[in-house]
Amino acid sequence: MNSIMKKFILILLCLFIFPISAQPTFKVEPISGNINTEFQEFGPSISKDGLELYFYSKRKGANYTDLYKAIRKENKWSIPMPLEELNSPYDDGSPFIFENKSSKSILFSSNRDGSKEFIFPNGKIGVSRDIYFSDFKNNVWTEPKSLSGRINTSAIEENPFLSGNTLYFTRYPFGELQKAKIYSSVYDGRNWSEPKPLPFPINDDSSNIAAIVSDDGKEILFSSNREKGYGGYDIYRAKIHSDNNITIENLGPEINTVGDEAYIIQNHSNNSFIFCRKEPGKSYDIYEGTEISEKDISEMLKIRNKITLNNIYFERNSSKILAESEPALDKVVEFLRKNPDKKVKITGHTDLTGDLDANKILSENRAIAVKEYMIQKKIDSNRIFTEGKGSSLPLINSDDDFASKKNRRTEFEILK
Repeated sequence: MNSIMKKFILILLCLFIFPISAQPTFKVEPISGNINTEFQEFGPSISKDGLELYFYSKRKGANYTDLYKAIRKENKWSIPMPLEELNSPYDDGSPFIFENKSSKSILFSSNRDGSKEFIFPNGKIGVSRDIYFSDFKNNVWTEPKSLSGRINTSAIEENPFLSGNTLYFTRYPFGELQKAKIYSSVYDGRNWSEPKPLPFPINDDSSNIAAIVSDDGKEILFSSNREKGYGGYDIYRAKIHSDNNITIENLGPEINTVGDEAYIIQNHSNNSFIFCRKEPGKSYDIYEGTEISEKDISEMLKIRNKITLNNIYFERNSSKILAESEPALDKVVEFLRKNPDKKVKITGHTDLTGDLDANKILSENRAIAVKEYMIQKKIDSNRIFTEGKGSSLPLINSDDDFASKKNRRTEFEILK
């Protein structure tokens, strides 16, 4: 696997896999500068040096979406400017920038003149969105060209991502985003292979879009509105194991919300990640997740307001807290002492083994045990609330050792 991609995935996943004492902390907030507006901002792509940000948007007075570019100077993003050389009188979007030592190119989606046509049931002719490419030569973008007919069809093709000689993209019938699936096609030096949908459970009966993939194709991040998510579209991670078994994992509440999240990419220059979020009742904006130097759990609570601890240990099938749990719990106590106006909700979770009812009772008792520990540390009981979810909300829907260790967790949510 590409070492940069591997590090990126590990950075995201360590929020959810490792004990809190080993986790980096991230602040997720709207990207700084002049990027976001009252209009929609979609599909970010960033140069390797982190100094050029590409995205698409339909700004005030526009009838169609256009490609935009912003430049980072002195740690600030410039006002985005439309890519006049690439934009057409119609929709242009989903940019993907790829570079090597001597060249820079772009893939994007457009329904410009020359794109595939289709016929509506009423006999009218429509134009699909196809994938185009252009090279940056002599400081100008070359005339965009359509990819192979195997790639572009009368359906919508968008969200291109190139990994080595494999192109990943989203395809769905016009006006039917719920049927969107992620496809891949391999370039042999002359032609693109017939695109194939990625296998289940990456593609399922829900809408699946906007994949980024490691060089070996074993790690995939994508967006989906499948059931049991946190909101509409959530960002998921798929891992393809050596036996070709595929496991799917939601990236969790640090990234996903009750709104929609999609179009995640990595900023290679600082190992941050960039994605799009649509809060309920608002337009899509571009967000950035940046690593913050970890000092202790209390500092993390200031940033996140909600953390998951996998290093709160109990005796087997018991609510008795083991001594090695105390350092982590004492950090939460420290936060509450420094912030006397704050309250905390403690939620216990178990793994998927055992009886459902027994697991719920065990998780409730463990949450209560943590509360009693804090009361012993002189935290007012009226500031502490508890809940036990048992095995009803697993982070990974499996009962193997890896999943069980992650599913057994204690969550602390700071209440205002």
